[in-house]
Order: sequence, then structure tokens, then C-alpha cells
Amino acid sequence: MGMTLLIFLLAVLVYYFTNSEPTAYNTPVRFADAILHGRLDIANAENMKWLEWAPYKGRYYPVDPPFPAIVLLPGVVLFGLALNQTLVSIVIGGLGAASVFRLMRGLTEKISVQVWLTLLFAFGTIFWWAVSNGGNWYYSHAVQVLFLVLAIHETVVAKRPLWAGLFLGAAYWSRLTPILALPFFAIMFSGQWLPQSHEKTLLTRIDIKPVLQFGFGVGIVLVLSFIVNYLEFDTPLPASRHYYFDQWSPRPPILAKGLFDISYIPRHLPSFFTNLPIIQSEAPYVLPSWSGMAIWATTPPFLYALFAGIKTRRGQALRLGLLCAGFIVALAFARGMPGFINRFSRDFPEGLDFPYTLEYLPFVLLVALAITAGFKNRDKLVLACWSAIIPIALVHFTFFSPPPQFGYQYALDYYPFLFLLTWVAIGDKMKWHHMLLIVMAIIINLWGVLWIYQFNPNGFLGLQWVRW
Repeated sequence: MGMTLLIFLLAVLVYYFTNSEPTAYNTPVRFADAILHGRLDIANAENMKWLEWAPYKGRYYPVDPPFPAIVLLPGVVLFGLALNQTLVSIVIGGLGAASVFRLMRGLTEKISVQVWLTLLFAFGTIFWWAVSNGGNWYYSHAVQVLFLVLAIHETVVAKRPLWAGLFLGAAYWSRLTPILALPFFAIMFSGQWLPQSHEKTLLTRIDIKPVLQFGFGVGIVLVLSFIVNYLEFDTPLPASRHYYFDQWSPRPPILAKGLFDISYIPRHLPSFFTNLPIIQSEAPYVLPSWSGMAIWATTPPFLYALFAGIKTRRGQALRLGLLCAGFIVALAFARGMPGFINRFSRDFPEGLDFPYTLEYLPFVLLVALAITAGFKNRDKLVLACWSAIIPIALVHFTFFSPPPQFGYQYALDYYPFLFLLTWVAIGDKMKWHHMLLIVMAIIINLWGVLWIYQFNPNGFLGLQWVRW
């Protein structure tokens, strides 16, 4: 426990000294205060236009799920509306880092692997950037990641379906999309609900007990969420975001096809696959872009996730070739860099208004090959991780627009699964190139946090440190 406490304290200190100051976007604090006063709507919300509210029948409700506010209840009891939500986010981030370390303790006996990979998640991903912000969406991500990591720990280490279900439910009630990770838990618990036996038929082998335990854990939270949704909007289904956008009249062109539509997919692909920093000829020369950087650009070690389960040199060589092609294309379209590859595109399929551009093809092929390798090798953990990542990512891609971001912010909903795949690829042998990429990831994320939270707000040296 001593090492776990040390990880927690280290993360809290680093997040604290790089945070973005108390946030004005403290909807969860205000919602927690409303709950303590016996309300689900926010009093005087119409006078706080900088916050997102969903109006319904003359009352105003928070747009995001309520569990992050529930986490804040003890703090609001003590400090009221003066509670610093950013500090709470920092503490939650420290708990998240400690939980990642406990997960690694259960997965490998190598202390070096435990420490290096914990440092990767805590300081080499945009988890650091989100936690240090503390605003509505970022704080919700911090809570969601914490409980998703706990759910994974209860699944692959402790193997307790009830607790895994409860923690997954908590992650869902923080961000909604993690519920799409259900296939991961079904696959990883298959050894309990569908034990191997040559003496029984498929139906007689099924053990319903772990299914009921997991379902009961998730179900408690789902039922609570249905009740709250019904009390707010007269429907058990999440409706707050629709009511929030319905007040925009007329709707802006960016929402012409509603909240979700496949035509929105191209808006997400650059910040997911290919975006790089902005390069300019004057100081500070290299800038983060609010349009976001590709996942592999903010966390290079996540590239190892594409190699998880690959055992042959031929397979590794093929993936390295595709990675090189992807890097070249990304550099060709990076802002501030001269293009040296002609851009080709075609419509796919005709009539769907879905532009398919070749710059994303190497990365799409890499993901497809990674999933194929999981099937070929019958690697349960690899397949389970991809079964969680793919559906969540597809839902994100159909959302009307990605937010201002350092990395692809929505990916935090499945970062724990990408992290697991990275561990599978690295294994118990931490090599020099693993450590090099982890150090690079930490430097990149330190750069993003400093430029965005420390230098840009204060106009350090009279320069602009981040832009679109």
C-alpha cells in the first residue's frame, strides 16, 4: 500500500502545480448543492448563461449525467458552492493514477513494468490535461476513468462480477458511453458464466450466477438513472442534451442533421488519426491546436496497442510499414509543414455524403489487422478490449462536433482499454524503446499542460501559446 500511496501523492502534486486554477464551469458543484436542498433543477440557472443547462417545463437541469455531482456531495456539505471543483478533480485524478497502479500490480509481478506503465497513464496521456482542468466535461472524464479502471480491476484481477458491474454503472452515470463496453466484461467473465467442459452441452454449461451478479451491479445504477431521467424530463432515457440543443432556434448549420449522424464522422477523423502540433516560424514555434492532436501524437506508446497479440516478425514488419505510411501522410498534412504527398479522395459509398480520404487508410488497416490477430490467436483480452473501444469510438464519431481539445478528448472514455492493449504488447519485458516512448509521452503532455494552462492564460512573454 505504501507504493500506491506514493503514486497517489505524486499524481496529486503534479496535477496541483500544473492546474488551470479554479474553474467557472462548476455545474457538478451546483447540482450537488441542489440535491442537498432537495431539488434536481438548478435555481437561477437562467442567470448563469456561461454554463450548459437543459430547460424543460420552466426549469433548468444539468446537461451531463449526475454521478460526478454525487461524488462531490461530501465536499459541498463542508464548503457549499465555494468548493473548488478543480481541486476535487485533482484528487480524483490521483485516485485514478493509484487505481492504475493497483491494476498493474495485479497484472504483472515486474515492479519496473508496474511503475513505468502507471507513469504512462498518469502523465503520458491527456488524462493529465483533463484532470488539471476541472471544468464540467473534464471533471466528468476524471470520474469516469477512475471507475472504469476500477471495473477493469474487478474483472481481470479480482474477478468479482458484482463490483465490476457497480463500477461500470458508476462510469456510465458519469459519461454514458462507457456502457457500450459491456462486451468487454461479457468476454472477460466468460470463464465464470460459461466454464469449459467436455462433459456438458453448451446450455447446461452456462452458470447464471455471475451474470446475475454483474447485471445486478450495473442494474442498480441504470434503474437510478432511469428514475432521475424520468423525474427531470418525463422519460427514463437520457434526454438532457437534446433539450439543451433544442433551445437553439434556429439551429446552426453544424447541427443541421441533429446531434448524431454518420455525415459528422469526417469532423472527428483528423483529431483522432492524423492531427499534429502547429508549426510556425516565430516563437514559441510549436503550438498545441484547439482542434486536437491525434491519439498517437499525444501518447506515442499507445501505438503498441496495435501490436498486441502479434507474435510473428512478418506481422510486426507489416504493421511497422503501415505505421511509417501513416506518419508520412500525417506529416504531409500537418499545419505549417510543406505538403509532399498529393491528396487523393473519393466518395464512399455514393449517396451517403461520407468522404473517405486516403490519409486515414494506414491507421484503419492497422486497427483491422490488430482485431484480426486477436481472432486468429484466440486472445480473449485483446478481443475484449477492441470490443469495447470500437462501439464507443463509433458513437463519438457520429456526434455533431468534437470540443476544443489538446488530444482527442472523447477517447478518454476508452483509454483504459487502449492502456490494457499497450500492456499486452509490452508484456513483462520493459525495453529501451518502451521507456523512450513513455518519456516522450510525458514530455508531450507536460508541454500541452504548460502551454495551455500556465503560459497562454497569462500571455507569458507576450506570446500566443495555443490557437486553432
